[in-house]
Amino acid sequence: MSDIVNTLKEKYKAWVTENLGERTGEWYTPYLEKLGHLLEKYELASGYKENFFEYQSYSEFKNVYQQMTEQSDEDIDRLVTGKSTPRYPKKFATIRTQFMKKHAEDEYKRGERSKPDNLGGIPDWGTIMRSYLIFLYYYENRTLTYPKKEKKTTTLDDEIDKSINYWVIASGENSRLWDQFHSENMIAIAWDYLGDLKNYHTKEAVEKKIAEQRADGVRPVNDTKAVWDFYHEIQTGDVVYVKEGIKKILARGVVTGDYYFDDQASEYKHRRKVEWHQVGKWELHQSIAQKALTNLNPYPNLIQEIDQIIYEDFIDPKDAEVNEFRIWLSNQVTDTGDSLSDKTVTQNVIALKEIERHFNTSIFGETDIEQLKQLKDVIVSDESYKKYKGVSRSSIDYYIRFIESKPTIQENDPFKMDQFLSEVFIDQKDLVRLISLLENKKNLILKGAPGVGKTFIAKQLAYVMMEEKDNTRIQMVQFHQSYSYEDFIEGFRPKAEGEGFELKQGPFVKFARKAARDPERYYFFIIDEINRGNMSKIFGELMMLIEADKRGEQINLLYSNDLFSVPPNLYIIGMMNTADRSLALLDYALRRRFSFFEIKPAFNNETFKSYVSEVDNPEVLNRVIDEIKSLNNQIVEELGTGFQIGHSYFVGNPYKVDTANRVEEVIEYEIIPQLYEYWFDDEQKANEWAERLRGCIDEEK
Repeated sequence: MSDIVNTLKEKYKAWVTENLGERTGEWYTPYLEKLGHLLEKYELASGYKENFFEYQSYSEFKNVYQQMTEQSDEDIDRLVTGKSTPRYPKKFATIRTQFMKKHAEDEYKRGERSKPDNLGGIPDWGTIMRSYLIFLYYYENRTLTYPKKEKKTTTLDDEIDKSINYWVIASGENSRLWDQFHSENMIAIAWDYLGDLKNYHTKEAVEKKIAEQRADGVRPVNDTKAVWDFYHEIQTGDVVYVKEGIKKILARGVVTGDYYFDDQASEYKHRRKVEWHQVGKWELHQSIAQKALTNLNPYPNLIQEIDQIIYEDFIDPKDAEVNEFRIWLSNQVTDTGDSLSDKTVTQNVIALKEIERHFNTSIFGETDIEQLKQLKDVIVSDESYKKYKGVSRSSIDYYIRFIESKPTIQENDPFKMDQFLSEVFIDQKDLVRLISLLENKKNLILKGAPGVGKTFIAKQLAYVMMEEKDNTRIQMVQFHQSYSYEDFIEGFRPKAEGEGFELKQGPFVKFARKAARDPERYYFFIIDEINRGNMSKIFGELMMLIEADKRGEQINLLYSNDLFSVPPNLYIIGMMNTADRSLALLDYALRRRFSFFEIKPAFNNETFKSYVSEVDNPEVLNRVIDEIKSLNNQIVEELGTGFQIGHSYFVGNPYKVDTANRVEEVIEYEIIPQLYEYWFDDEQKANEWAERLRGCIDEEK
């Protein structure tokens, strides 16, 4: 490489980094050095210099740029003076996409990329060339100043038009229908069996029809919402993005027509017309929901990120977070019901920035609640920091509430009925019944003997109803004899610094409010050992609100006097061991608010039998299980079903490695001691069963 070319390269790298974004110059430079070679190699263009830095004059490269992009002199003049970003013809857009695909395949063959269709980290060919064109223009016209795009500090209200909705839609599996979407200027969804959606007057009617088509008996919440939103909620003028996977955007367009049903189409017959404004492939920093259709209005930062990437707009993410917090804070109210003043809002924002500076830490952008709480403890106890000590505590509390209130979109593993049935020893009929009970009553108690897997079943039941493994929508607590209203709902707690008391929300109130902010999705509150607590005392005035027909009604909480309601999308699952003699029966007033389902030992379940056949030594395990089944028959006769030995004692990875040893441990140190408790007044019977169980193991030895 000649000295002139090398000098030009270094000046380009520095200029682009300064004017177009941090590290952008470093990222683009290697591509310009080999762009001509790659175009030739990929059979996309020929006749160009191998190293584009050999184009050393603006006029020379302008001709190259025009040949490739078919842009007019006027277009280029507006581009280099910062007055517009060009829209390329379809031919060029297709070629630049092919370039990215070819390059990804090339890197995959060299072992530099995990998947040949992963285009992440490959800059847009057009953007690279555009950056070099702009650089040459200002390199030759050094008296001129490039109009750098300033970092935006406007509020989200200014960034997002709230008069319209923003949607993101999938274009079939693996984006196979995107070319059709693009060429026909439309978007579409499946569920063709529904026919013309104009024949459905309510969302419930759509849900009923979809449910009839499903064999698993699970309520089709997500499917119904996607269909209804596409038909009823999307409006002309709304913005729509087409996604590929969960982190790529293929296009941005505007809806131009009403819903129509194209009966002549072979698939995806529910359609709307769209005018595509931007087409390409853009990699996002955060994930998009995996659903077919999602309304993005609850996620303003995501909308902002997508548009900024599409339009090559540079913004400091921290500034966006500060602005979003400021807006949220201005909508909060004091204990007296008054809105926070502008002065108070500004004071809180300044306090957090001062904390960041003084402690050399990050608050804005931090999403780990526990990390923020630990930081608060450090601050309020630090003697070196007095200036904002009074406000900083409340400022961080506000920021924690702000983070807790933000809806999240994340990718979770899907969870369907067949997966539940493969992992839980319950047949499909019982599963469908469980779902129905929970849907109708909102509150369900799983009762049964110890070791039947009630806790595991509760969590898997939540997954199958959500249709995904989303632990952010599950809250678990365990009751005990001293558990109280103050622990569960709200109460006064000592301050961290030891100066008096402060009112704290309990886990149920926090979680219920979180569910209320996300009404379209299921949330599950799971209570272990539910009959160990004084239920009437723990639930207090909420006894009424948890009833299915009282969901959404408001009452004033005991201590704060805040209005509170239990949202309809919050489901309560309790577990209770019926063998615990020390526990009082459930309060009747609460009992009638729950459905009860008994979980029984699943030794005869086909999935359990299949599991046994795959352990290290199925023979010894089967001998023990046969004896346990006989033991359970006698337990039922004398003590009742709630005292049986459950199958969970014989489930786990240790059985797959050394079955005999694990069986011996469970028999000797878990089950036999339990038998002596059952027959504390008949030691001989306990001895007989202990010897019978030990005999199953001795036979192996």
